[in-house]
Amino acid sequence: MKNKLIPVLAISLILIVSYYLLNANGSSYNINDDSKGKSFEEILKLAQKDKKKVVIQVYADWCSWCKKMEKETFPDAFVQKELKRNYYMYRLNGESNETIEYDGRKWTKAELTKAFGIRGFPSTIFLNFNSKPITVLPGYVDAKTFAKILQFIGDDLYTKMTFDEFMKGSKN
Repeated sequence: MKNKLIPVLAISLILIVSYYLLNANGSSYNINDDSKGKSFEEILKLAQKDKKKVVIQVYADWCSWCKKMEKETFPDAFVQKELKRNYYMYRLNGESNETIEYDGRKWTKAELTKAFGIRGFPSTIFLNFNSKPITVLPGYVDAKTFAKILQFIGDDLYTKMTFDEFMKGSKN
């Protein structure tokens, strides 16, 4: 009996450690201490109260580009600086049937993803502090470019110029 119990315990331990590492990896970067562990609705309320924008990172569990962005883009020091300065962030599984509230109605996360016109993963939704859409950015974005996009939107420069104009005048 003891000989059969040891492999079961070893497998259980491996599964528990794997689950922990996967979940820790999913939130390995610290966007904003106030965002951590908050619901979508709470993030929207905080953003309105603090006059900050919201970045919604839409992902799918199977998406390798989502994982690459999670691992390489979001932990970047410049990305972190811009996120903390002007944003609250929420990660949204675009295939989930979990219900959230947005714009006065209940949606599944998958329905909200479709409502924003998202057809692929990863995608990034930018909302103003009143939860109104600014833009949707489809696809993987490297850290350097993403930091510039965060600065461009976070500083409301998108209301004054195009992104190309911003990049021409910006130090690379």
